[in-house]
Amino acid sequence: MKEFGIYTGLRAALFAVCLAVLWFALRTWLSIWPIALLALIVSSILSIFVLRAARDRLAGKIETRATKMTTRLEQARSAEDDD
Repeated sequence: MKEFGIYTGLRAALFAVCLAVLWFALRTWLSIWPIALLALIVSSILSIFVLRAARDRLAGKIETRATKMTTRLEQARSAEDDD
């Protein structure tokens, strides 16, 4: 699933950017672990807004695959019932 890889890569890139910005801003007051945790929280919140289009494409692809799988299962079930 190409969309999953794209979305995951964008999430990782957003986290890396947040980590870099927060590290440069807060490195004198905090160690790396609180900065990383803060970057994780900030990037999670930002991804809701910034990555909406990529997430919608991923959700659409998942929905399409789920619909196809459900259709195939129903066809197999009805073919089994006909026997």
